[in-house]
Amino acid sequence: MTAFVTDIIPADPPEAPRARPRMVLLGTGFTIAGFAALFVGLFAVYFTMRSSYIAAGDEWIPGGAGTIPLTPASMMFITLAMSSITMHWAIWAIGHDDRLNTWLGLGLTAMLAAAFLNQAAFLYDQMGWEIAGDLAVQSILIYAISGLQILMLVGAIVFLALMAFRAMAGGYSSRDSEGLVAASMFWHASVAAYAVVWTAIYQIK
Repeated sequence: MTAFVTDIIPADPPEAPRARPRMVLLGTGFTIAGFAALFVGLFAVYFTMRSSYIAAGDEWIPGGAGTIPLTPASMMFITLAMSSITMHWAIWAIGHDDRLNTWLGLGLTAMLAAAFLNQAAFLYDQMGWEIAGDLAVQSILIYAISGLQILMLVGAIVFLALMAFRAMAGGYSSRDSEGLVAASMFWHASVAAYAVVWTAIYQIK
């Protein structure tokens, strides 16, 4: 009788499957932290140099030396803010297995990103800074900081495109959308980086 009961009732319950490590999210987080460290270092140099110029009684951006037009920079800010909304729309849609709205959200996000890059080219043309002469420090810092943000956004576009192709192939659904979520994290970080650039360089000057 004892042997019969032992055969029916197992001695130990089976182990629960281990959770898969979210390496894409983790790697994205470390990448965002790396970009944040670069921005902190560049802004530290920027504000240190700006403060030293002002303390010496000099203008950081002398009149007629070059311009930083606020209107195009503000339109770029609005464009990126809209892309952040469409990106969130795409993530919400994939979380509800709504493929159509996922494609619409990702497509609109890509269009807004292209518009931002076009606006950035126009802004650089309007600024007209020369990386030479007495204003080399100002121009190099302004282009380095704003260029780093553009580089970050280009990386976000490539990341999003790769994850979008995988989603189109059926690799993501409401049960597993890690790649798209990671791409959205990097995208929102790029938008936040531009918000800081807009405030510190284009707004405050």
